Amino acid sequence: MEGTGMKKRLATLLLATILLLAAAVPALAKAPAVKEVEYQGGKTVEVEFAEKVSYRNPKITVKDSDGNKLTAKIVERDSDDLTFTVTGLAPGGKYTFALSGIRAGKSGKYGTVKGSFSVPAKLAIRKVKYDAADEELDIDFNGRVKYRKVKVTVTDASGRKYAAKIVEKGNDDLEVKVAGLEKGAKYKVTVSGVALKGGKYTTVSKSFTVREMP
Repeated sequence: MEGTGMKKRLATLLLATILLLAAAVPALAKAPAVKEVEYQGGKTVEVEFAEKVSYRNPKITVKDSDGNKLTAKIVERDSDDLTFTVTGLAPGGKYTFALSGIRAGKSGKYGTVKGSFSVPAKLAIRKVKYDAADEELDIDFNGRVKYRKVKVTVTDASGRKYAAKIVEKGNDDLEVKVAGLEKGAKYKVTVSGVALKGGKYTTVSKSFTVREMP
């Protein structure tokens, strides 16, 4: 019986020790998830997180596709996103980054988050969409842009031009009022006086077909 009592005391002591050790180990935080990485033109990149994050002495490291390290600096951060600048980015380049000193939420260990981004080789119109009800053309570019005496022209297959009026200039798109476009017909839109941030002003074009609205 004495042996049984001793075993019970040892088991109780062992359980207490395990619980004490478990309480002493800090809870591990879930690694922050990157929702989106956006190259904003020039030398600026923004990282948006899928949830709230916190920092402790955060540092950013950026490398090119050959593994060369570039000079990078965090310029702005909050609980939702972080912005950093990189010196030496090249058109068409692909890059990876590692952000240390970050965690999801407000508890647990700080760790490192990795991601990647690319720089457009040249300005292009990524997508064109026409809203027949509002007679508005939405022109999306493949990066952040700047404007200088920007002008938009729209022509059909026969070369006929349609009056186009810019109603809003966004940092990566244009909204243009164009009347008279027919569903199912094909058109060409041309934008002049536009450039990627950090790039030269140029003219870009793209053909599109007016689709039925869903």
